[in-house]
Amino acid sequence: MNHKIQYKDFLKTFTEKQRDDLRDYSIVMELHKNGYSRKDILNKIDISFDKLHQWRNTSIRPIPIKILDKAHERGYFEQIPKRRSEDLAYLIGFNLGDGNISRNLCNTWFYGVNSDLEKVKEIFIQFSVIPVIYTYKINNGKMAIHDHVFSRLLVCCGAVIGDKTTASYGVPSWILKSGKASVIKRRFLQGFFDSELSDMKLERNRTFAYKSMKLYASKQFDYVGSGITFLNQIRSILTEFKVYSSEVKLDRAYHRIRDDNNMQQLFFIIYSNHINLYNFIRNVGFLYNSKRRENSMRNLAKIKIKAESEIMKIKKYDEAIKLRKSGLSAYAIADKLNIDAYHIKNWIYFERKPMLYEFVQSRN
Repeated sequence: MNHKIQYKDFLKTFTEKQRDDLRDYSIVMELHKNGYSRKDILNKIDISFDKLHQWRNTSIRPIPIKILDKAHERGYFEQIPKRRSEDLAYLIGFNLGDGNISRNLCNTWFYGVNSDLEKVKEIFIQFSVIPVIYTYKINNGKMAIHDHVFSRLLVCCGAVIGDKTTASYGVPSWILKSGKASVIKRRFLQGFFDSELSDMKLERNRTFAYKSMKLYASKQFDYVGSGITFLNQIRSILTEFKVYSSEVKLDRAYHRIRDDNNMQQLFFIIYSNHINLYNFIRNVGFLYNSKRRENSMRNLAKIKIKAESEIMKIKKYDEAIKLRKSGLSAYAIADKLNIDAYHIKNWIYFERKPMLYEFVQSRN
């Protein structure tokens, strides 16, 4: 899918005063081009003498004109190629997770581990911007892009300005429309999960059992409904990659002292059975968060073996039930299906289904 920024959407990122300057500048320059005098122009449009002088007689132009010119020079209004759209999707996911854009649109920040941010930094070359990485803890910091043109590109693509806890937003429509289990959707999820999703960890004193991965979001009380809707969109996209999760739940409520706001924490969990985890690592996973990516890939081999074993048993369960109805013994069924008789006895004598049978059947 190729994505294109709409000029009218870009204009919406300007303040009302900036849009007035854009309109007035266009009128002034058109009148000047057509030979109108200073006095005639001032009679036709309500602007100051100083502003008129600057626009007609100097190289000084309104800030929004400069921003639009830079956007055109960088090709921001042209069809965005597939690879660049995928990278934009990652950055939007990151912004909705652990990113921020200043309210004046002059600065964009992404927070994380410095070594990971160095890898993300390479994305920005194709957008003609150069990020700067600041360290405020050992190997932790923020990547800053001091550019009021690029920030507007992100906003047009669905990034959120300012405090996300007091804003209503969802997954951008261009990402939702990119096709089932598209690379764009995968990149968006990876950007969000690199910054927000918990790491994959084994249960204490268990060899093959994993804790459920949790995804949290905090919202000011008036925006809880919006937060639930957004997280449900994330859950819905995950199902396209055969990854399933719990319903969105309310966690703790708390008072945020800095702005005297009452907050509510929301979360859902990604089910930790081996089939679900295998699908998560193989179909989505992490991209630039090296700790989480390396940890998940380190566990992939044994999770794959367990997942394939469970899938095999689920497939053979239905066959075993049919063979039993035709009169075969447990041992005959086990021999025919090439599976341990222990499993067949559990299925036909004790009516115990494979552990993940209902999980898989209810989602097919």
